[in-house]
Amino acid sequence: MKKIVIDCRMISMSGIGRYISTLIPYIIDELRDNVVLLGRKKELKQYDAETIPFDAPIYSIQEQLSYRRIIPRSKIFWSPHFNIPILPINSEKRITTVHDAYHLAYYDKLTLVQKIYAKAIINKALKISDKIITVSNFSKKELLQYTHSIYKDKIEVIYNGISDKKSDEYNKNVSINPNPYILYVGNIKPHKNLENALEAYALFLKKHSEITNKPLFKIVGKRDGFINGSQDRLKKILDNNPVLNEFVVFTGFVSDIELNKLYSEALAFIFPSKYEGFGLPLLEAMRANCPVLASNIPPVKEICGDSVLYFDPESINDISEKISLIYSSKDLRKELITKGSQRVKNYSWEISAKKHLNIFMQLL
Repeated sequence: MKKIVIDCRMISMSGIGRYISTLIPYIIDELRDNVVLLGRKKELKQYDAETIPFDAPIYSIQEQLSYRRIIPRSKIFWSPHFNIPILPINSEKRITTVHDAYHLAYYDKLTLVQKIYAKAIINKALKISDKIITVSNFSKKELLQYTHSIYKDKIEVIYNGISDKKSDEYNKNVSINPNPYILYVGNIKPHKNLENALEAYALFLKKHSEITNKPLFKIVGKRDGFINGSQDRLKKILDNNPVLNEFVVFTGFVSDIELNKLYSEALAFIFPSKYEGFGLPLLEAMRANCPVLASNIPPVKEICGDSVLYFDPESINDISEKISLIYSSKDLRKELITKGSQRVKNYSWEISAKKHLNIFMQLL
């Protein structure tokens, strides 16, 4: 009987994918031949562990019907997301990571099907899991608020981390940008608040028309990944504003090394989110000595302390003013870089992995 089976189907996604791919090597090093990974073979071939092909779409009936057949007899089944098996499985214990309570906090923004699924599955996850892992005290508080206080002792807070081994590869052949730039790393989901950030940036450009070397607004990703039929408002913001058309740049796909380089060369990184569980890009930016502008929401304050420049994510004027402040003050940027480089030392994937392993060992 294997000790632990891990659902790795989301390993190539941003956020949760980073969480899974970074922790797996630590778990394999500790448990050796007692780890089984479920997912796509090509995505798991780099790991020295037994793999079982599993590519059922998440949140699907197919995955629910497949779990019992796919999961081998084992001590623990770990789901790194809340799409847990709701039927009996071949594992004695269950651990689930619920990164945030977004689907409950933004319940009114979901479709009817999403509402039914999210409420039922998240509540089921908390009920049937032997342990719940979440990534911040804010997320724990939110989960308890939207579910039931009886789960309090089940929920363990383990912060995400940042790589312990600093690589300087991204500093080789550093390019000299003709324009400074503000960097955005994220997606277009409503709570990420990219729209307000762009409106604020446009207002900044309008107020500072005298600037000759205007900062660009770089968005990591492909333009067609952000601008499509379901994002009419963002499309209108870009298409109807000549200033944004000229200064907003989409990078296309970037590797991790290229992303680090983008952070290290940026005038500032902007994190305008209205709701988060943690916010890994915040650590990535601080690690690369990039000043950070961020929403003054509770989880960001919990993770970043006084190491970032905060703004009200609902106020376009406030965001714009903070962009202006960080653009005009070299001393402020230096101060934020210094504070950020110290703050990021509080977060380590190695420490995170040890805390995960402690939970596994408790249940074995």
